[in-house]
Amino acid sequence: MIKSFSVSSGSANDFIQKVTESLSGRELGKIASVTLSGENVIITFSKLGKSEVIFNLNKETNGFKCTHFSEKISFTHKAFRSDIEGKLSKVLESNGAKVEI
Repeated sequence: MIKSFSVSSGSANDFIQKVTESLSGRELGKIASVTLSGENVIITFSKLGKSEVIFNLNKETNGFKCTHFSEKISFTHKAFRSDIEGKLSKVLESNGAKVEI
């Protein structure tokens, strides 16, 4: 499970756009999306069910930190969770995030 991720510079909106662009060129992008809703970053997985992982967004001096807040994981996704989150972690890191698992 991703406990948190942080980015040392830039806005959450810019980061989410970069992650969305990175996902669009990957197989993972067919089932995963990252959105900003108020003070939350929501990661959604949609295929044979829908799962959401919600992170609280905390702005910092130059960047931001997202901390795990809640989740609704589809029964059909539970078996694949660690594999999908591992791939998602790599995408987050490739866009400048430090991920804590």
